[in-house]
Amino acid sequence: MANGLNGVQLKGAIDADGHILEPSDLWERYLEPKYRDRALRIRTNSDGLEYMEVAGKSMWTGYPGFPGSLGGMGAENLDPRPELTYVAGAPFGSMSAKERVARMDREGLAKSVLYPTLGLFLGELKDADLYAAHCRAYNRWIIDFCSDSGGRLIPIAQVSLDDDPKEAARELERAVKAGAKGGFFLPFNWKHKSPGHPDFDPLWAKAQELDVPLAIHPTADPPGVDVHKRFAELAQNEEAFNFTWYMDVLVAQGMMQSFVSLFHYGLFDRFPTVKMVVLESQAGWIGYLLDRMDAVYRVPIGKTTKMKESPSTYFHRQCWISADPDEKTVTSVIKVVGSERFFWASDFPHPDHIGHYMEALGEMVAPLSKSAQQQILWENVSRVYRLGE
Repeated sequence: MANGLNGVQLKGAIDADGHILEPSDLWERYLEPKYRDRALRIRTNSDGLEYMEVAGKSMWTGYPGFPGSLGGMGAENLDPRPELTYVAGAPFGSMSAKERVARMDREGLAKSVLYPTLGLFLGELKDADLYAAHCRAYNRWIIDFCSDSGGRLIPIAQVSLDDDPKEAARELERAVKAGAKGGFFLPFNWKHKSPGHPDFDPLWAKAQELDVPLAIHPTADPPGVDVHKRFAELAQNEEAFNFTWYMDVLVAQGMMQSFVSLFHYGLFDRFPTVKMVVLESQAGWIGYLLDRMDAVYRVPIGKTTKMKESPSTYFHRQCWISADPDEKTVTSVIKVVGSERFFWASDFPHPDHIGHYMEALGEMVAPLSKSAQQQILWENVSRVYRLGE
């Protein structure tokens, strides 16, 4: 597959959003000592089913049997059962750096930009200090994990918008100096403020100073987050809430709201060289969104925003979005929006995406010109994250 599909040369592609299954004792080992008794852990209940807990309490996403499904890409049966454990369900390359590089060799991938799995669910923590401590611990671990890969595994730091923005900025700087190539945050926070709000300017200023991207990455938004009230209602009406088709189909909605708010608050005027990336929420909607943002900006209601230029101007100057390989219409959108604004990502090893992503990737980019293919497959992400340095 790496040698080409439909005339597409895939060898050398860079996965802009792969995931790692962290060891379940990561936070017990990497947290500062005063937090370790409240670390995220995987426990087993009386029925033999694993669940997640943090601060000694079962997590909203910690329903019995859930952790075993997190590495289930391509699996036919993810029904909770004692034998389907977090470790037993982990596919080759999801927990070991050496295995991941070997997997990439088989697929023809040059590099993979890595994000967490368990750590994505920490956003439900309302204890800002504890959440920030978990982020720091993960950042130390992922940099260690990637350190022996010869630059092929790319660590990205997790930062908390619930933390003091100055502390978040310091953690981003510490992580980048230690080897991280950028940072990411979740689309919501318990302050109920847009990530583009001036209160967060210390973090954006630091990202601009360091010349590293900040990305928005989705998670399972917990009950109480306004953007997903309907999901919360579903959760409350289920005996044991779990991830549903309905929830996963609409995952982009929270991401879109978070992303649009950056424009509304004039973020890109205050920080004209900061780099913003949207991950794992498909990309076909970006054409509609740019049209709609520009249209509303041109009419009198556009005066209610802090932007000085049209939204599409900022997008084409400072933003990028990652496409899923199985998106059937995104090629048409790419041709209109511009291939220089797109990445691609596998989401390996998560079960809400396809296992044959390399084959689908070849099919997705085949209608594009050779130069556009190269931009999407590796050039854009390498330039934005400065992966050649």
